[in-house]
Parts: sequence; structure tokens; C-alpha cells
Amino acid sequence: MFVVNITRSRLLVPALALVLTASAIAGVSLLVHRAASSSAQQLRVKSLALSLADLQGAGFSADPTVGGSPQLAQLRIHTDETAITQGLKAPSQAGIPASLLASGRSELAKVEVIVTRAYSVAAAKGGLKASPDLVLATERLLAAQTAALSADFDRIGRTDGARAARARTQAQLGAAAAMLLLLAAFAWFYLRSAAARKTVEQLARQNQALLGVSRIEARTDPLTTLGNRRALASNLATAMAEPPGARQQLLVMFDLDGFKQYNDTFGHAAGDALLRRLGIRLAAAASAHGGSAYRMGGDEFCVLAHTSPDTAEKLLDDTLAALTESGDRWHVGCSYGAVWLRSEALTASDGLRLADERMYANKVGRSSASRQVTDALLQVLTEQHVALDDHVDRVDRVSELAGALASARGEPASEVARIQLAGRLHDIGKAAIPAAVLDKPGPLTDREWEFVRRHPAIGERIVLAAPALANTAEIIRSSHERIDGHGYPDGLAGDDIPIGSRIIAVCDAFDAMTSERPYRPAMSTDAALLELKRNAGTQFDATVVEEFCNTYATHLTGTNVAR
Repeated sequence: MFVVNITRSRLLVPALALVLTASAIAGVSLLVHRAASSSAQQLRVKSLALSLADLQGAGFSADPTVGGSPQLAQLRIHTDETAITQGLKAPSQAGIPASLLASGRSELAKVEVIVTRAYSVAAAKGGLKASPDLVLATERLLAAQTAALSADFDRIGRTDGARAARARTQAQLGAAAAMLLLLAAFAWFYLRSAAARKTVEQLARQNQALLGVSRIEARTDPLTTLGNRRALASNLATAMAEPPGARQQLLVMFDLDGFKQYNDTFGHAAGDALLRRLGIRLAAAASAHGGSAYRMGGDEFCVLAHTSPDTAEKLLDDTLAALTESGDRWHVGCSYGAVWLRSEALTASDGLRLADERMYANKVGRSSASRQVTDALLQVLTEQHVALDDHVDRVDRVSELAGALASARGEPASEVARIQLAGRLHDIGKAAIPAAVLDKPGPLTDREWEFVRRHPAIGERIVLAAPALANTAEIIRSSHERIDGHGYPDGLAGDDIPIGSRIIAVCDAFDAMTSERPYRPAMSTDAALLELKRNAGTQFDATVVEEFCNTYATHLTGTNVAR
């Protein structure tokens, strides 16, 4: 009996070890499977995000006027929507709260409606350019709705990540326990090791897939899905390494003109939507010429294409058109610089530097063109109205005063230049007012005042007709508004009036008061400054008046604009 008990106890230990080992193995297998499942779900969530990013631009890619295809756009939309719908089903996202998946499906339904609207606009006659305001409104809705759906994806991703982390930790602890039991039941663990290796290999493949996704993201601009600066550097290195006699490659750099004003006016969401839209069109234009498009960052783009001198001009025309868009009271264009690789630049860095220098020279040339157009318009105004024969000198003084004040306020150089240009052109709409009204010696009638109050809106339309001047349109239109809302033509008040318009209003009033008039002598500087202060908060922005008085006292009393 004693021997039997000893035998049983000896058998009990290995049997218990085997049972515990088997249990540990089962637990580790379950935890590894859970970790693998969570990792797979993370991959699906990333795939959903990529599908959503593609869906956001798919509708607009139906525009045939820029090389788009309605049929391919429909296929992209259907593919992306199907992928997202499948990814939001409960079997695909095990362990995710049903309410979160339902929210995602609800948000997707709203996105689908807006994408369908975008497709209809893009595929309609005239494409996106035919309805710029409708495109803008659609982009805003799409940006807001995709943000809501992206938020659901983020919550799903965080839930999956937390589950995967917990599963990995538990798997590590379980593996440690199993290794201890392996000393007592090595045979069982040896058989299990083959299965464990398979699991590890599977996880390695999934990790490799995640790494591949990360590499794609590292070379792609997340906003426009174009290649980024890193992708361009890699492709430039490849281009420079091509053997002699290979087909020439043209590198073109672009910098948007007027985008900052668009972004400040309509907001960053609308600005991002515009960049995505321009990126889609640039990619299509570059692809039509066998090239690739890149976003360097901010509002800078680039194209690298195999081409020849005979076809380069068409490439430039198409890409410049792709990066140009206008709407009500706004215009966005671009400056560019192009360089032939290997013939004009022996290294990638030389090519980028030379293209950048030529782009800057092009931008400066456009500024020179705006100056010539401005001078011509002002001369027309002077020739048309005898009463305005000193107008050019006056607007030059107003322009200098406005530029000095904007600079003293800390406005960026581009904004200072825009305000100065608007200062020269703020009364250009008077060219459309009858001479009998402007030259009338006595008081104006109500009907005549209606003519006068139209000139800011007329001036806006005039400068919008010249792309080199279009970015001043908003400032010119609002240059005769009052801070109390009693100005014209729109009755804007307070901060609704652009800061450039508020600056010009103060500078124009000061120059008018300190200038000789046929019906009154010039006021003294002190009297004019006092009059500005008296009307601060009603006619003028009080802060701008204070800054003008301080700036005049410290910076302008010794300049050619001081009196």
C-alpha cells in the first residue's frame, strides 16, 4: 500500500506538470492569437484611414477638364466606400463597442452623400472651375464630415491598440510561466515549439506589413497624398544617376500666390481643401506628361518629368493651369522656376537651388507686372478726372503711410506689400464715376452719393480682372467701411473689416486732412492727429489710430510722407 501511494505521488507530479504545461500552452496560444488579432485589426483601421483619405478626393477627380475620368472616379468611390463599410462591420472589428461601429457607419453615410455631390459637381459641364463657390462649400462639408469619421477611426484604433498591448503583456507573462513548466515537461513544449514558431512568423509578416505602410506614409504628404520632400530627394537621386544619353528630365518648382489671403479669409479647413484640390489637378497634369507631382510643404509644389524642349512648354502650361483657381473676390495662382537636370544642374542640390532662384525671379517679375498695371490704371484715373490730377501723388503717400504702419504693427513682408499696393489702388473705382459728379463744386445729391458709394465695389471688380492685382480686392472693397458699421459698400463693422482696409482708412483720412484743397487749406499735423483720435472707435479702429499716432511720432516725422 505504501509503495502504491509512492508510485501514485511520483506519477502525480509529472501528470500535474503536464496538465499545468498544457494549460499554460493553451493560455499562451489564446493570448498570442488575441495579440495577432488586435494587430490585424490595427492594420484594418490604418487601411480604413487610407481609404477615407482617398475617398475625400475621389469625387473631385471626376473633373474631365483637368484630365480626370468620371468612370475611374466612380470606381474609386465605390472601392473606398465598400472597403470602409466592410471594415465597420462587427465581425471585422471584434471587441469594439457596437455603438462606436454604428457611429462610424452613420458618419460614413453622411460622407457618401457629400462625395456624391462632389462627383456631380466635378463631372458636370465645365468641371470644378464652373462652380468654384459650390466646390468650396462642398469641400468644407466634406472636411468637417471626414474629420468626424476620422475621429471614430482614431477611437477604434486606440481601442485596438490598448487590447493589443494588454494581450502582448499577458502573452509575455504566460510565456514565462510556460518556460518554467517546460523543465518538467520538455517533450510537450518541444512539440508546441513548432506551432509557436509559426505564430512568430505570422506576427513577423504582420509587422513587415505595418512597416511597409509606415514606409509609404514616410514618403507621402498626408494632406494631398502626393510625394513629399523625401520622395522627391530619392527620385532626384535616381534621375541624376541615369546614364548619358537618357531622356532629359525637367524639374519645376511652384509657389502659390494669393494662398495666404485665401487661408486667412476662409479658414485653414478651406485652405487644406484647396491644397488637396490643387494637388489632385497637379498630379493629373504631371501624369499626363509622364511625370510625378510632389508637395514640398506649405504652399510649395514640385513636378519631375521626362520631357523634351518641344513638349516642355505644354507641360508648364498644364501644370500652371492646374495650380490656378479663382472665385468670388479671391484668386490663387503661382510662380514657378524650371531647370533641366544634368544639362543645367549636375547635382540634385544644384537643381533644387537653381529652380528656387528662378521661381523667386519669376515672382519678382510678377510683382513688377503688378506695378506697371497699377501705374496704368492710376494714369487712366488721372486723365479722366481733372479734379484728380494730383491723385497719383496722394495715393503714393497713402501707400507709404499704410506700408509703414503695417510694418510697425509687425505684419509679414508679403502682407505689408499687399497693403501698400491696395493703398495705391483703393480709389481706382472712381474711374467709373461720372466726371460731373467728381468735379461738382457744390454738395452732392442723394443720387450722386449713390454713385460715389459704389466705387469701392467697382474697384474690387477692376483689380480682380488683373491676376497680378487680385489679392488686393478684399482690402479695396472695404477701404471705406467704418468701425461703427455706417460705412460703405457693405456696412461692415469692427473686426469684420480687414486690417489692411482699417489701416488704409486712417492713412487716407490723415493725408486728405493735411493736403491742400480748393475749398479749404491743409490742416496741421497735430490738428489732423487730434481729429483721428476724436473719431477713433466710430469712424476708425481705435487701436489702429493709436498705432498710427505712435508710428508717425517715432518713425515718419523725418520721412518724405511727413508734413
